Amino acid sequence: MPRFVRALGSACAVLAASACLIGTAAAQTDYPTHPIRLIVPFAPGGSTDAQARIIAEHLGRELGQQIAVVNVGGAGGTLGFAQAAKAAPDGYTLVTATPSLTINPYIQKDMPYDAATDFEPIVLLADSPIVLVVPKESAIASVQDLIATAKAKPGELRYGSAGVGSITHLSTARFAAMAGVDLVHVPYHGAAPAILDLIAGRLDLQFENAPTILDRVKSGELKGIAVGTAKPSAILPQLPTIAGTVPGYEASSWFGMLAPAKTPRAIVEKVNAAANKVLADPAVRTQMQALGVDLIGGTPAEFAAYVKARLADMKEVAKAVNLVPQ
Repeated sequence: MPRFVRALGSACAVLAASACLIGTAAAQTDYPTHPIRLIVPFAPGGSTDAQARIIAEHLGRELGQQIAVVNVGGAGGTLGFAQAAKAAPDGYTLVTATPSLTINPYIQKDMPYDAATDFEPIVLLADSPIVLVVPKESAIASVQDLIATAKAKPGELRYGSAGVGSITHLSTARFAAMAGVDLVHVPYHGAAPAILDLIAGRLDLQFENAPTILDRVKSGELKGIAVGTAKPSAILPQLPTIAGTVPGYEASSWFGMLAPAKTPRAIVEKVNAAANKVLADPAVRTQMQALGVDLIGGTPAEFAAYVKARLADMKEVAKAVNLVPQ
């Protein structure tokens, strides 16, 4: 082949590669050019779904494209996370994340995705405190009271949860280990029946997600004792933190946003910037706090570190309570 033909071919290849890179960069700069799908890995109607719809509406306005919420429930969130993990990493499929992302690897066998490597963290959107509640007639009025009562009656105080391996179960188990007390776990199929038994006095305490019991605490049906967040929560500002009595204790039901792994950094940063603007909107804060959550925000790197820490944390808690993947 003549030298000039080979040279021409090489030049064309370089130009083609350059055009491809330019096209990719342009696509990322123009993003988004069509609607975005936001997977919620739970059924419609729950707290996560409600939060996602508020964020999707305002984030869509900020990005200039509609964000359609798609509920993919099943297997404690695993089906929705798996679908998101396998989606094209182009920014047009996002997924909401909750503690189930970091709990499921330790309670389910044959996971269809790797929580540590199959997603690009975008932003930690909100944080909902785990709240220690007791029946309204209970003599327990503080974390100190609970610890003293539990030590005086080892293996007698009963607590409910939404099920084995739920965030409420693991939050209570962590507290018991850190406080050095023996509490009896009574798992239910969901939080609602456990709360009804707590109100009726058939249980002694519960560590529950704020959105689930917020109205009952405000109405006096249940007595709020303390929150699991490291700092006092704007949701229940009158309650102290559990960490004030048990240093280092922290438990919350967080809410974030992820993209499939290898989603371009420019897209991740653009969605992150838009999300932080949404979280700074007082109207959004009012809507979200009404659901029982505090807004957070931050960088993708901060959320990545947060998810990594929660995975390590849940691994230790699962080991402590002898959880075996089923």
